[in-house]
Amino acid sequence: MSVQLEYNARSMPPADVAKSFIPPEIHFVSLISRNHTLLLGPRGSGKTTLLKMLTLRALTGWTHPRAAEFSSQVTFNSAFVPADIAWGKQIDALEALDFKAHRKEAAFVIHTLRALVHAMREAAELGARGAPDHLKHLAVQITPLQEENFAKVLSQNLSIRPMLNSLLGVELALESKLDAINAGEVDKAFSVDAFPSKISLVISAFNGLTGNDDRRWALLFDELEIAPTSIKSFLLSGIRGFDERVLVKLAMAPYMEDVAFERTPASPQPFHDYQTIQLSYANKEDAIQFSIELFTNTFSRLGLTVSSIPTVFQSPVNEASFGRRGRKRHTIPPEFKSLAEKDDSFRKYVLDKRLFSAEYKFNENSFAQDIRKVLPIVVARDYYLRKFESGRVVANRSRKSHFLYTGYPSIVEITEGNPRAILTLVGPMAQGYQELVARTNSIAPISTTSQAQAIRRVELLLTSLLQVIPLDLGGFEAGKGLLDFVDQIGRGFEDRLLKRPFSPDYVGTFILDENVTPAVVSAIGKALNAGAIIHVPQAEGGPDSLLRGLKGQRFRISYALASRYRLLLTLGDKVNLSKLLLEMRGVKVPETQKSLFDEGHEA
Repeated sequence: MSVQLEYNARSMPPADVAKSFIPPEIHFVSLISRNHTLLLGPRGSGKTTLLKMLTLRALTGWTHPRAAEFSSQVTFNSAFVPADIAWGKQIDALEALDFKAHRKEAAFVIHTLRALVHAMREAAELGARGAPDHLKHLAVQITPLQEENFAKVLSQNLSIRPMLNSLLGVELALESKLDAINAGEVDKAFSVDAFPSKISLVISAFNGLTGNDDRRWALLFDELEIAPTSIKSFLLSGIRGFDERVLVKLAMAPYMEDVAFERTPASPQPFHDYQTIQLSYANKEDAIQFSIELFTNTFSRLGLTVSSIPTVFQSPVNEASFGRRGRKRHTIPPEFKSLAEKDDSFRKYVLDKRLFSAEYKFNENSFAQDIRKVLPIVVARDYYLRKFESGRVVANRSRKSHFLYTGYPSIVEITEGNPRAILTLVGPMAQGYQELVARTNSIAPISTTSQAQAIRRVELLLTSLLQVIPLDLGGFEAGKGLLDFVDQIGRGFEDRLLKRPFSPDYVGTFILDENVTPAVVSAIGKALNAGAIIHVPQAEGGPDSLLRGLKGQRFRISYALASRYRLLLTLGDKVNLSKLLLEMRGVKVPETQKSLFDEGHEA
């Protein structure tokens, strides 16, 4: 059985997206609520997929066991505005011809109007062929005379000339209007300032003619980060300017250099005017259930029925992994004894805690504090270190990092709940396993070797992207792009874990502090958009805090890169980024030094 997996929903029709869609329940329930929504996520996190799943053609073709349950909760019709067409091609063409801003605005407005009319046509088509019970509330019954009257109203008010007096005719006329912009014609009536009123006009005409004045419509804008600055600013600040029948759902990267939310009484306010959905997971536990379902679904699409994800993966020999299954309470893990014999800093910890003493009392509190808390640190140091004494590494062990991350749950956790990472990991691995089963006529767990290769692919998915993202920052290796910057952060955490004396407190996150330059902030933002850096929201910050600035925020390296830097799959404590980077450069910073990479450092 040969199945080709689609890794990017941008080029997929909504009906095809729906065939394999697994809803991340918390996010999807929020998205289908009747609220303006900001959908934030790095590449591959599923933003386009989630937006397309709100369209009628996707909901109609969705066969998930809970499809009817979720679809019945969607109380609005949706118009998907694709970024690659609406922003990338049309706007770039206008930019190349040095057209004025109002031409760009007209292209944006007309593209959106066309998408809205297309959504209306979808609703009418569903009504004509008969909708299933759970979608009847989204279908529309419209007569040819009503379509003709709709075309007449829009013809007069939008200055278009439909060749057909129908919904399709209006859609084609708007397409022709776009061609006219390319030819140098433009109607200044299609400005962004007039955008809300144009949308309201189209909705009023359609709703009124079809007898449902209160029908709501959602405008789904994909990849907002590549839109012109003026349009981004308009959409982010103008959410409150639409009438009550219009919902706006904006999908965007978490960092944009040219626009941000303002904190003023008049600006849109979270929870009051809009909700924010982050498609990244600071804590791995939040992604595990969705990841398991997507793992299972991907195996199934490739012809493999997997009854249990935890048991389908082979565990490493001698428990030498971060897989936490099988650990016995009330016993000292073998790695503790092994590490104590070769690491004098850990030996001191063991002696201080009297872990090997017959008098050591095993109870829930002592086990949690003395053993379970430090176990991942001990596993990593025992795996990589051959000898550590007198405060330094005497000898490392030559071991491939990826094997340490095999076995469940580690192999699931390194994907971060990112659909593209899961497809990258599972696809080739499952196909290779299927061929092995057919060849040997036997079934066994997927080997750690195959898992390690899959983990390596996920790592390459990120590092190859980082290498082509330019880095506007001095002091880093030419030709490696953003990767060299992320490498320095990752190696900084690695040094703290493996090259310093043992500490029971793992440091795995950083604060983007005030002592960094705007160029460093920009580099972190680009890494965040790529998925190499993950935001760790602070309780008081709010889900949209990234749109108000990155400084002061907490972040970590993606677990997809953990094997590259030999890091743990846990948050740990935090350190200022300026301190971490300067440590990697062996630089002493004078007390008067205010910002990273300023003049005045001492070697």
